Amino acid sequence: MAIINYIEKHLKTFTVKPHKHYDWEIIYVTEGVGTIETADKHIIEYKKGETICIPPNLQHVNNSSLGFKNIHLTIEDWNPPIKEPLLIPSSDLSKDFCSVLKLTYRYFHQFSAEHPINLAYTNTVEAFLNTLIKQSDSANITQIIIHEIINHYTDSKFDLEKAYQLVPLSKEHIRKLFIKEHGISPSKFLFQKRLTLAKQLLSKKEDGYLRINEIAETCGFDDHAYFCRVFKKETGFTPNEFQLKLLENNKIYTPPPSKNE
Repeated sequence: MAIINYIEKHLKTFTVKPHKHYDWEIIYVTEGVGTIETADKHIIEYKKGETICIPPNLQHVNNSSLGFKNIHLTIEDWNPPIKEPLLIPSSDLSKDFCSVLKLTYRYFHQFSAEHPINLAYTNTVEAFLNTLIKQSDSANITQIIIHEIINHYTDSKFDLEKAYQLVPLSKEHIRKLFIKEHGISPSKFLFQKRLTLAKQLLSKKEDGYLRINEIAETCGFDDHAYFCRVFKKETGFTPNEFQLKLLENNKIYTPPPSKNE
């Protein structure tokens, strides 16, 4: 059974000299940025909100030119599905993990490590770590794809295949991970980014506003007819109808005078 045998905090710190632990060390960064370098030359650059897992008996040094703060602990008899140092990115789950660590720190310094409260918190910390590690694998992969899409989605020449090639996994495996993580496929995510931008541009009625074909091109659609067709399929309106409806609702649109006027 896993048990936390040590937990402390670093207040504003710039350097932690080379050291190692007999058990896994877990570091949650509460403030600042820095670098951890291990004896085998593994370099981890970290920032606030991230978690670092250091394997047993691996010497490492922690340096920060601006200073850092953290909560760090060692956990005995924990057998994670990793063997190498791991940086876990910040997420909503890791923020909750920080809250758990703060409570674990408080009670560890009130009761013995074997106290029922501390054993319960050890189980909770272990469950969080296992979940964070599992999520970080797929999250890191999907974030590479998202980063490429966000940087290039307005380019009609952007080829999603190039994003897939950045990850050393099969396209189908990446696609499945992406759907599991985000609920839609990468191609659908790309399409939604383009469609969202198109809606934003269609809602503007200003001097020099873009024409429909210009909006299509700006949003990464190189075929005006295709843009109109998929836009209506997704929204129920043609781009022109969508624009007029928005302008009417916002009282920006002035209808043409009737024949009786």
